[in-house]
Amino acid sequence: MVGQIEKNIRYQIFKQCHESGGGHIASSLSMVEILWSIFSAHYKAPHDRFLLSSCQGALALYSVQYALKREDFQLSDFLKEGSDLTMFPNTDLAFSDMTSGSLGHGISMAVGMGLHKRFNAAQEHTLYVVVGDGELDEGSNWEGLMAAAHFSINNLIVIVNYNKVQIDGPTATVMNIEPLQDKLTAFGCDVLSVNGHDTQAISDAISTLKCKKTQGPSVLIAHTVKGHGISFCTKDLSWHYRIPTALELDFVKDELNVH
Repeated sequence: MVGQIEKNIRYQIFKQCHESGGGHIASSLSMVEILWSIFSAHYKAPHDRFLLSSCQGALALYSVQYALKREDFQLSDFLKEGSDLTMFPNTDLAFSDMTSGSLGHGISMAVGMGLHKRFNAAQEHTLYVVVGDGELDEGSNWEGLMAAAHFSINNLIVIVNYNKVQIDGPTATVMNIEPLQDKLTAFGCDVLSVNGHDTQAISDAISTLKCKKTQGPSVLIAHTVKGHGISFCTKDLSWHYRIPTALELDFVKDELNVH
């Protein structure tokens, strides 16, 4: 069951997309619980690193920070001239260690960060990378995982937002990535699979991966649904890029019981 905090986050995603005229609603809705689990229970500033490689989820990332009551930005500044809350996350934000936009690079960038900190005897930390299933079409992700295993970057946790859909259609049709868990294991990763809309299950899985004793990277496959949490957005590919109307915003406010 989706909790009220997660419902409030979804409403903010919908609201900011309506008011700004930009954003990616369906992708953002599918990763709310993933991002909330990371930032509410695990991410420790300033030593941990977070990279939203699946950059279409920017509105979810910003709305999660809003729910955490950060004081260093205003969510209503999304897409306004001069604002750091751009269409895709950037490194001017305290909670983003990647300027994204071009997909497929987050894992490799995290490997580089892990090596840099190792060579400089940095304090213990965790590298979190969120990627999309469609993004895994790109070979650079697999090169990054291969390097992470080779260099024993065991503080890397990659979370796959496996919502089964990308902008061109079903992931299995565009470029089938199954058997995903077997492939990731073959690349030297420790792999867990979880319901990507169960906040507690995600948090527990992250805790398990952080406590592991093996030397390879970790991957958490989070099975999610595109547009999850809003009835008329669920599994509707058009909401990858659609801007909601005022009437739809009012409907969502009632559906999510936001006051």
